[in-house]
Amino acid sequence: MFSPSTLGEILKLLPRDKISRLVDSHGSDRWCKRFRTWDHLVAMVTGQLSGVSSLRDVEVLFDAHRAQHYHLHCKGVKRSTLADANISRDYRVFADIAQEMIARSRRKGRDVKNLLSVLDSSPIVLAGRGLEWAAKSRSRPGNQGLKLHLLFMPGDGDIDYTAITDMNINDISDARDMKLESGRIYVFDKGYYDYNWWCEIIEKGSHFVTRAKKNAAYKVLETRPLRTGEDDNILTDQVITLTNKAPRGGKINTLAGRRLRLVGIAHPGGKNRPFLIISDMMDASASEIAAHYKARWSIEILFKWIKQNLKIKRFMGESRNAILIQIFIAIIAYLLIRAYKNLLGDSHTGRLKDLIVSLKTSLFQPRQKHTRRRICTALEQQEFWSFP
Repeated sequence: MFSPSTLGEILKLLPRDKISRLVDSHGSDRWCKRFRTWDHLVAMVTGQLSGVSSLRDVEVLFDAHRAQHYHLHCKGVKRSTLADANISRDYRVFADIAQEMIARSRRKGRDVKNLLSVLDSSPIVLAGRGLEWAAKSRSRPGNQGLKLHLLFMPGDGDIDYTAITDMNINDISDARDMKLESGRIYVFDKGYYDYNWWCEIIEKGSHFVTRAKKNAAYKVLETRPLRTGEDDNILTDQVITLTNKAPRGGKINTLAGRRLRLVGIAHPGGKNRPFLIISDMMDASASEIAAHYKARWSIEILFKWIKQNLKIKRFMGESRNAILIQIFIAIIAYLLIRAYKNLLGDSHTGRLKDLIVSLKTSLFQPRQKHTRRRICTALEQQEFWSFP
């Protein structure tokens, strides 16, 4: 009797019905006689979860388990076929699959009031033979390639938004294309310095927390006394208003005149000048505002984890399309790993890294019966996206 493999169970978490509609809308299987988008997706996800470093390794690994192909609803893969698909199949179908999974991974019924949302980007440097096209994105010597943008919920570990741009695209340019939602606390660094965009966040019914620039023009309206039990690192708590109503370029500062908070904390780098954090949260304590900005470090940890445990530093192709496919499938793999860890429940309480290490040697092995039974129940009830 056939027993489903670990990889087969993980692939059940993919929304097959939605993927089929996305494939049709993009026409990514048009003129395709054999190697469909689903085959492509399964092969690349397998490469991410197994940790292999080349298309040849993907071919060898896949063909070593031919009996599994039928149950995975895919066919064998050849290195040359996979290389051609990475060049010719539009990466946007995989980008939309990633966005669909992100939408499904949102916690059902979660409290969106004051939901901490950290926004940042991380560079993916591309240089060397075959990557000459990346030189067009060079912003400074040695800094060329792509940039991965994420919106991360440190409270539950969800990714709520992802995009990839050229290295020379400013962070704020991508953020303006991101859909803002009410009931959130958006936390970001100085790469998103745009007073009008901050005003859009407020008008959407959310809050922002970021770092103020040294040359910011403002007027102090009130200096608040520090509360009892306030963090020792808190130096000042002021109510301010921005005074530059007409910045350069003929723009109008729509945030000018609004009451804002300016919290000064001891500089983390030990410098004499204070570290200034600006926010529109008028009722929060200075310590709470400082803690919100400190949570920005969580997304740096996420970027580090993805780069260390998934394949987005060394690539299996040289074209822009191939690299974009691999990055978006790395995001898909991350979401699948998190969902699968939740499916395992009490049978796996270790770190996410522990799970991916074990997957590298057990992808094509059958799971134990009691684990399969729990997974089948969860799949029927669509519980796997509700992360603890």
